[in-house]
Amino acid sequence: MATAHEFAPGERVTHQEFGQGVVIEPARDGYLRAFFSAGERRVSLSALRSEQSRTERILGSVKGGAERARRAWLSFEAQALPIMESASALTSARIDLLPHQVVLTHRVATASPRRFLIADEVGLGKTIETALVLRELASRGELDRALMVVPAGLLHNWHRELNEVFNLDFEIFGSEGDITDRKTNAFAKHDRLIASIDTLKRPARIKRLLEAPRWDLVVFDEAHHLTAHRTGGKVRKTENYKLAEALKDHSRDLLLLSATPHQGNHFQFWMLIQLLNPTLFNTSDEMVENRHRLNTVMYRRTKADACQPDGSPLFARRWVHTESFLMGDDERHFYEKLREYLEDGFDLAKRQGGRGRALGFLMAIFQKIAASSFAAVRRTLKRRLLMLTLHEAHLRDKEMDIEGRERLTDEARILIHEEFQIGNDAIGRSEVDRVIADLKYRLVRKLDDEALEMASDPYATEFSALHAEEAASAVVDLHLPEERLRIDDLLRAFPVQRETKAQKLLDGLGALWRQNPQEKIVIFATYLGTVDLIAREIEQAFPGQGVVVLRGGNHGAKTAAERKFRQKDGPRVLVCTAAGREGINLQFARILFNFDLPWNPMDLEQRIGRIHRYGQNHTAQVYNLVLSDTIEGRIFLLLDEKLAEIARTVGKVDEQGNVAEDLKAQILGQLSERLNYDRLYQEALSDPELKRTHVELEAALSNSKEARSVVFDLFQDLDGFSIDDYKPFSDVSSSMARLLNFFRSAAADQRLTLKTLDAETYVLDGSDTSPVRFTTNRDTATSQEGLQLLGIDHPLIQHSLARWSNTAPEEIGLAVASNDTVEPAVLSLWKVATSTASGEKRTILQPIAVSEAGTRMPVIERQHDRFWQAQAAAPRLTAQQRFDLFSSVVEPTLQRELRHKGTVNADGSYSAELIGYVEISPA
Repeated sequence: MATAHEFAPGERVTHQEFGQGVVIEPARDGYLRAFFSAGERRVSLSALRSEQSRTERILGSVKGGAERARRAWLSFEAQALPIMESASALTSARIDLLPHQVVLTHRVATASPRRFLIADEVGLGKTIETALVLRELASRGELDRALMVVPAGLLHNWHRELNEVFNLDFEIFGSEGDITDRKTNAFAKHDRLIASIDTLKRPARIKRLLEAPRWDLVVFDEAHHLTAHRTGGKVRKTENYKLAEALKDHSRDLLLLSATPHQGNHFQFWMLIQLLNPTLFNTSDEMVENRHRLNTVMYRRTKADACQPDGSPLFARRWVHTESFLMGDDERHFYEKLREYLEDGFDLAKRQGGRGRALGFLMAIFQKIAASSFAAVRRTLKRRLLMLTLHEAHLRDKEMDIEGRERLTDEARILIHEEFQIGNDAIGRSEVDRVIADLKYRLVRKLDDEALEMASDPYATEFSALHAEEAASAVVDLHLPEERLRIDDLLRAFPVQRETKAQKLLDGLGALWRQNPQEKIVIFATYLGTVDLIAREIEQAFPGQGVVVLRGGNHGAKTAAERKFRQKDGPRVLVCTAAGREGINLQFARILFNFDLPWNPMDLEQRIGRIHRYGQNHTAQVYNLVLSDTIEGRIFLLLDEKLAEIARTVGKVDEQGNVAEDLKAQILGQLSERLNYDRLYQEALSDPELKRTHVELEAALSNSKEARSVVFDLFQDLDGFSIDDYKPFSDVSSSMARLLNFFRSAAADQRLTLKTLDAETYVLDGSDTSPVRFTTNRDTATSQEGLQLLGIDHPLIQHSLARWSNTAPEEIGLAVASNDTVEPAVLSLWKVATSTASGEKRTILQPIAVSEAGTRMPVIERQHDRFWQAQAAAPRLTAQQRFDLFSSVVEPTLQRELRHKGTVNADGSYSAELIGYVEISPA
């Protein structure tokens, strides 16, 4: 129980009922007056206890000794490590950190304000850069709430990168994820969310977003979709733009990501910049005249800029060869009949209006499958014939035509026996009946309409490709008249000999393996029917070489296929569906075949990027297989020829005659915004001479070339990347050594031992845990399975940081003796968090050292990390002397230093937390 003289006005106290408060009058007759959250109260002294501040608790318990020094140092390091400069460079993510990424992360994280357009070219890692910024800000305690706004087709890619690679704990909002706002405002309850732009742009959602607390950071991926157009004197903003406009004022920081931010229209680009800084340019014309100002809000790195840490080129060369050939006579006959079937389907779709859109989409899927391989379209046709047969049997059943129903069901049984290669014995017949029951259920419940919806993803991701074959074969409410007979006729015309394209692939593989039997080869084919054909043909022609297939769906299965292919004695061939277009790294292989060609050539660039990427040590060899007498082949070759013409006119052709990669990416990026490839290929069916196609391609390419020139002119004054920018951040060895020392000492407290295996490899071992192997070498970690990278965001390190940053204040004050000072000194270490009126936060470490007489000692401040290992000593000062020194000298000195540095200013606030105290006596 406290006595009256212990409580003075201004002293903090805690009351049993009212909580924390401040004494406002001295005690009288066993009572005093204090101010609590409930207001002013007269309370009994017996119900009060003194409430000391953290600083008072530290200064009241200062000790010497090795164990006190170790614990005080661990507590200090747990607070200081996350806020050291470029902590993100110590990420445990098993990725290659490239110089331009490290520099950009540092510049964004330390900028004020943090509002930027990151416009690095495709393949330079904008996702990684964003994750590093998130990690850096989170480490510094400057990021609690973050919202990623991305295209629907990229939701799961972002989720995988941020969570599986960087351990950032994001959740997906919307029907695609686990978080919804049906019952409560999810934006208020959840701090780290990924959502599609289409999900968020509805007015009701925007209202909920603005009702939730402000975000620390909002990121828009593919930000060129945030468009505003000017027609006459009016500006029309898209729903996407309105969403960004609403969120820019409800977020402290804003990042826009786009490899093609400028679509050739200066006004649209100016409106994008307005989201970042509305005062930078008054008009789009002013932006053109003062383009150098873009440096304040924009970063753009090209592949020519990017380099490896030693300054050498980041990317190996690439060589792309298109092998074109003609169909055989039987193939041409089948192809023409198929073209008539598709053309009739598109004509019917046009005549049916709104209902016809779905049929038209189905026909487009068939057209794409046919362009992949005849085997794939045959499989889809056979399965569609099966579903049409069962659909008709169902209609006969409803009409009470029992005989017709049974006849059609028997036809379906025959088709199932043939297609799924099920035997005709009792077990086989039972299995066929089970398949029929399942297919009938799908028909009645219209489950395959869902497949059609899932296949209609506008971003043509692996998700949509996965469902396309299913939709084309199974959605039978929409069909041509007499379609069963037409498909039957088509199937009878199917060529029996090996496909020409498959033969060309086998010829190429044979030639490559004669040169090097160990060569690893990647083959891309979009649809499973084609994948099965390729795997079957290779296994028959080259038994023992081995084929592994990377399909869509389960991420674990994709990773397992990649890992199997990577093994030295593993399969020689990896066949990839659309699932392999993103998120896998195959630079250990140097040869890639495109068995089929995506209609959007940017998707082709993504495929090539699987082997032609950082870490590829050889020239990447790419072979495109093209049937030049198909519509798809002719359009591909026409586009290729036109690109080469453009390249020759601007001097962008290499010595092999290939279009320079940067020009190709720039033109195709602009072309993708101007051309609807699905419509182009569809209309070409009824334009065999490609006259309209030629005109449309010419116009779109001309616009794209002009837009590329406009963009080039506007961006020419942007600062490029230089390896000199990276040099201050290139050596993380001292930071890694510091992290390693912390981890080793922290592990010992949990009865774990971090043993050294070699200069850069360690094993964490304990009697109750399985050993965990670590390395401090990023290259080693990324190339070896089962070897974890030591990093500040590793879960084990995060656990240790959390534990030691919560050390009781009474265990932090330390007394030492040192030869580094000739007079007694007091060293205090402060974690200072500043906040401006606009909500910007910064966290820094500020040492303050003074003599007992009150003189500042900057030498001790600069060497503050040396005193934790000094010899133990008895404390020199009493608790009261420390309190007096802090109030009269240390705290005023801290305030002057922060003002002098500009860390705090008139429109902001700050808090300073004492995280280290060392009382130093001369040794």
